[in-house]
Amino acid sequence: MYKEVWKECFASICAIKFLDYTHNYLGSGTGFKVENFIITNHHVFMGYLAAEYIEISFVKEDGNTVSALKRYHKTDFLNMLRDSLPESSWDFAILKLPEKDFEGIPSLEFSNDQIQIGESTAILGYQFLQPNLSIKRGIISSLLKEAGVNKIQIDSSVNKGNSGGPLINLSNKKVIGIVTRKGTGLSDAFGELMKSYDQNIEYLQKSPATMIIGDFNPKEILIINQEQMKRTAREIERSSNVGIGYAYSLDKVQEFFK
Repeated sequence: MYKEVWKECFASICAIKFLDYTHNYLGSGTGFKVENFIITNHHVFMGYLAAEYIEISFVKEDGNTVSALKRYHKTDFLNMLRDSLPESSWDFAILKLPEKDFEGIPSLEFSNDQIQIGESTAILGYQFLQPNLSIKRGIISSLLKEAGVNKIQIDSSVNKGNSGGPLINLSNKKVIGIVTRKGTGLSDAFGELMKSYDQNIEYLQKSPATMIIGDFNPKEILIINQEQMKRTAREIERSSNVGIGYAYSLDKVQEFFK
């Protein structure tokens, strides 16, 4: 089943990459094509305001070889926005592609079937900011409503970079949601850890240097050590997984296409 999902869907999933003015890579997310539009998360669309250029690319069936790529200046990219709601709401962005851009790329379809708890699903996206497209399996473990937003809890690993990708119904290979984030249990714990490192660094910076050993200031070494540990913890958080993710239902997105 997952092999069939891959074959029917891979060509419609894009990487959205953000570059600075020297074309250095800043970060990326996932999107997917529906008609002549790209759909992604609002937080992906707005996530790299420092970017000067944005690349949208699709891959061939091997998941690595680029089949189509366009680079846009940030002004043109921002002008592509046709509808959106922020992360605190339905967290989606609908981008109108310029005429003839990616016209050979196939479109995904929205599912009109009622979402059922226990349904098998697939997630396709560019996780961990990698250039290769990947697929993973899961099930719908819960349906919930928060602040008026219909959310889908997925028993599946959602990682950094998966944001904006489609949640696919395994039975009809159509889109039932937009992947938005992983579960927050570990994120909350790492948030407390980061806060502790920041407090330690602030305390060390304010404390007087009481002793110099040779050419070394122990206080400066301790600050560097805390910064290194903070960077390591941030990388562990980025790579960690709790096996739970969330997607937003398509209610508001489908309204745009009616």
